[in-house]
Amino acid sequence: MEKISTIIADGNEIFRHGLRSILSDHQFDIVSEIDNGALVLSAYEIEKPQLCVLSFELPEISGIHLTSKLIEKFPETRILILADDNKEDTLNDFLASGAQGLLMKSAHRIELVDAATKVGEGDTYLGKVYSKMMTREYRRLTAYRKSKKIITRREREVLHLLIHGNTSTEIASILFISPRTVEKHRTNLLKKLDLKNTASLVRFALENKNHLEHM
Repeated sequence: MEKISTIIADGNEIFRHGLRSILSDHQFDIVSEIDNGALVLSAYEIEKPQLCVLSFELPEISGIHLTSKLIEKFPETRILILADDNKEDTLNDFLASGAQGLLMKSAHRIELVDAATKVGEGDTYLGKVYSKMMTREYRRLTAYRKSKKIITRREREVLHLLIHGNTSTEIASILFISPRTVEKHRTNLLKKLDLKNTASLVRFALENKNHLEHM
């Protein structure tokens, strides 16, 4: 099997050594091992590897920002990002970067090899934890789209006021309705959007603010 030429970059020597060891035991030829994000671009220009395995965070230039620069200059670049956390911001930054793969650093070595192989061969890969996050987001957006037709004008008004931190009493005063009616609208919104509490309702409203404004 032909080796996949690979650059690896991580600021931690121990992690970098482990990464090299695991990948070298399979179909990867590590042509450059880098501890600084600022050096990756020049290394890529010299080596022209098939795959770059970059940590999300790197000294000097973070791996996620470096990804955008690499893809802009070398559109054929194949990049697997290794991240320390499973936050939604991390997933969103990955999706915006143009990288082809995202994996937790804590993932099992078998998943690492699988991810690197798929990305190196031109496919895409999303780690298990991020895949679950995408599924949850898809379900939430699906519920939102279904709910668009049944959320009333008054419920939208209540939702907009909730975004701005108004209490039920304040909303009642603004809309000239009773606090009990506000609570009824809030309860209906939770049921329609399949959410558990007011905090999740506000979060949903903030995340979908642009869509809500055009409903």
